[in-house]
Amino acid sequence: VAESFPCLLSMPLVWCCSAVENAVGSLRKASDFHFPPCRCLIRRTSDILSKYLPVKIEQVVCCRLTPLQAELYKNFLKQAKPVEELKEGKINVSSLSSITSLKKLCNHPALIYDKCVEEEEGFMGALDLFPAGYSTKSVEPQLSGKMLVLDYILAVTKSTSNDKVVLVSNYTQTLDLFEKLCRNRRYLYVRLDGTMSIKKRAKVVERFNSPSSPEFIFMLSSKAGGCGLNLIGANRLVMFDPDWNPANDEQAMARVWRDGQKKTCYIYRLLSTGTIEEKIFQRQTHKKALSSCVVDEEQDVERHFSLGELKELFALNETTTSDTHDKIKCRRCVNGHQVRPPPEGSDCTSDLSQWNHSADKRGLQDSVLKAAWDAAVTFTFHHHSHEEQRGIP
Repeated sequence: VAESFPCLLSMPLVWCCSAVENAVGSLRKASDFHFPPCRCLIRRTSDILSKYLPVKIEQVVCCRLTPLQAELYKNFLKQAKPVEELKEGKINVSSLSSITSLKKLCNHPALIYDKCVEEEEGFMGALDLFPAGYSTKSVEPQLSGKMLVLDYILAVTKSTSNDKVVLVSNYTQTLDLFEKLCRNRRYLYVRLDGTMSIKKRAKVVERFNSPSSPEFIFMLSSKAGGCGLNLIGANRLVMFDPDWNPANDEQAMARVWRDGQKKTCYIYRLLSTGTIEEKIFQRQTHKKALSSCVVDEEQDVERHFSLGELKELFALNETTTSDTHDKIKCRRCVNGHQVRPPPEGSDCTSDLSQWNHSADKRGLQDSVLKAAWDAAVTFTFHHHSHEEQRGIP
């Protein structure tokens, strides 16, 4: 095996890496190194869970920026030098800092308010854009598209069901905003982040999962609790911001759809329309597509995104309902509206082009998202894990 590795695997891998850098979609050699490993590789996917768990409905929800967010975003793009550096192919600490600032702005303007006060690069004069008398002491959902949609999702869920909700974010600052929102709305909650001891985590999780527990919301830092936790006490989970690594998001979203779950699960992945968040999500899709090409021998690679498109991180598209839907060049939609259903046998593990595409609330399976649509939703991708089976609610 050692002697044959260079011929069977090494050269095709080098060839594919080069092809990926130039143009994704030309992995004709993928089959050359798929066959040898497949004879000794045991691979388990989430498909095997479908036989034992209730249906999971996964939804990628694009939310429009508020006028304040849009102005702050454009103001930053005009001022920040890392924008030009990235276009020239240079990535440094300043560029990465700019990415973080824009991601936080997409979550809520409160997260970059201190930068505006100190007039850091990209935020000079931005303080004048905030409403008169603005304070970070209380959260104002109406200043963030995603936070407004989240506020509606929580309110409708609380008033129409006994479901519990898990809120996940990459930033503890965002969890702070969640806490303020819960206190304002008088929702009982628990929070798990890196400051909580392992012993205390187990007690908090056990209590939340109890049917008699009064807590409505479980706040979770994706870095601290994305793996291993069993939160079957909740059946709705909101991923408030995307991670660069698709595996991190997949792990976090799996906290509620686990052994012991009895209810239909609803996953909400919130993205700010036309922003860097959609670019990050597209990057996730791109990585998963390459994995499928190599491991699963899927051939429809030309439908995915080129690395050149993914370099447009700092471009803001204010006219689109979903930059991601625009880029997949969907063949089942006309003028943004789906005219043909997804292929038979597809599910939420399929390519995004094979999901349901909704430019309005018609066709949505989730009554909660329907009720929240008019708040700030522009487009939704949605699909289920499997067809509902008898005996499972």
